[in-house]
Amino acid sequence: MNMTHPVRRAGAAFVTLLAGILTLFALAPAASAAAPPDANSVVSAWHDTQDPLFVQSGAALSSGQRPEVSEALKSADSKIYMAALPEGTFPNVQTAGPYIQQLEAALASAGRPQATVVVLDGTTVFAGSTAIRQDVAGRISGLAASNNPGDVVAVTQDLVKRVDSAADGNVRQALRSGSQAGSGSGTGVLIAILVLAVVGGTGLFFYSRKKKQQREAREAAELAAVKQTVEEDVTKFGEEITALDTDVKLLGAGGGHLDEWQQALDSYEKAKAELAAVKRPDDVRAVTTTLVDGRYALAVVKARVNQQPVPERRAPCFFNPQHGPSVRDVRWAPPGGALRDVPACAADAEAIEHGFDPQMREVMVNGQRRPYYDAGPAYQPYAYGYYGGFGDVMSLMLVGTLLGSMMGGYGMGGYGMGYEQGMADAGFGGDGGDFGGGDAGGGWGDFGGGDFGGGDW
Repeated sequence: MNMTHPVRRAGAAFVTLLAGILTLFALAPAASAAAPPDANSVVSAWHDTQDPLFVQSGAALSSGQRPEVSEALKSADSKIYMAALPEGTFPNVQTAGPYIQQLEAALASAGRPQATVVVLDGTTVFAGSTAIRQDVAGRISGLAASNNPGDVVAVTQDLVKRVDSAADGNVRQALRSGSQAGSGSGTGVLIAILVLAVVGGTGLFFYSRKKKQQREAREAAELAAVKQTVEEDVTKFGEEITALDTDVKLLGAGGGHLDEWQQALDSYEKAKAELAAVKRPDDVRAVTTTLVDGRYALAVVKARVNQQPVPERRAPCFFNPQHGPSVRDVRWAPPGGALRDVPACAADAEAIEHGFDPQMREVMVNGQRRPYYDAGPAYQPYAYGYYGGFGDVMSLMLVGTLLGSMMGGYGMGGYGMGYEQGMADAGFGGDGGDFGGGDAGGGWGDFGGGDFGGGDW
């Protein structure tokens, strides 16, 4: 990275060559502090110190947090490494992605071809993994960050337990809602014993049951809300099919000569069946994936009815997936966020380009209507079903949104822990390529060979 810092003159009478040189020397540490350490050096430090935590000078991780974070990483059954760097080393996930790739490549060269790598940039977490399934890795990081705002130790503990569960093949446990920080640790057992000693086994039983009931009630409410949202989408799709039925039949043969018409009908029936089988938020992903296929087939039929060219297969309209496939990308920014290219239908694209607001898909959250992309973790599968098949879209359009801070693409997620604000603007995915490796690969035991010649670090 090339960085230049112009020397500003305070006044011609006071500026000398020596002052200019001293100014440059004064600025040099700041320039070097912003540069990430060499990936091979970081991997060597992990190996030489037998500590999976590397802390660069100027990192926000406090001296009190370091041993707890290190211990959490060491307690992992799979291999998880963290590099804590000064804030601002990576302004976004697109710049962090290539560096994580470098760390993964250096680990592979050292004999660790599978690992989870975490970069802590000030108060923002970027993570990539070659040890677990790519779509799971990003979601794990998002859940860990969102469930433990402001607590880097708890975020690390939560992430470790989720990665271990995914590495063992228990993806459902890895993606469970609620913080998993500290669960099952020796400290947690000691606390449980103390609670039992103070309030007695009966009191603890009723307390646990109450908390379980509260959690189940919350999860049931979230499921009902997201299921209603998907039901509205399926109903809307059925109405569009009905509205086109007469036009299709006028083409002759009852429209039977149009394969896409039958595909649309089949997708509608399949979506209804999948909706009826929804038992948890993750199940809605199948429904919205089916709707993507059905809506594109319907768009093709509309084009044939109107004797227009067959449309390109594109991601659904970002502003409202009910609008069907997008027709082009437009420049747009969420409130307080940065501009990015997002796919839009013709009506929304025209509205944006003329300075108007698009027709946004809103859902009910705690009695208030909010855009679906800021509706919380229950809507992760909803959005993933619509846009997960368009990775380049996913990597950019949700940056700076709530779902963008919770979902992962290509096995890498950038998740702001936001010590002061709960969650910082961040994104997921990136242009760095496919970080995932295998369906559910695990950690490694002792190994031989490689640059380090063996050992378990």
